[in-house]
Amino acid sequence: MKKAAISGEYAISVDDNGSVSVYKVYDNVKQALREVAELEGFEIDPKWNTRQLGNKLIDFINNK
Repeated sequence: MKKAAISGEYAISVDDNGSVSVYKVYDNVKQALREVAELEGFEIDPKWNTRQLGNKLIDFINNK
């Protein structure tokens, strides 16, 4: 990575090849996963913990 900066809830980075990425930093990971699940139409089991939810959501998105 060439350089990076954080501003509020955003992380900005520029890679060695010049590509720029912007990421949103969340204080509440589980809430962020719930937002992604809603966007993806993924149903959440309320019994899942953060690790279970994250893994199942990634599998769901990658197998669409």
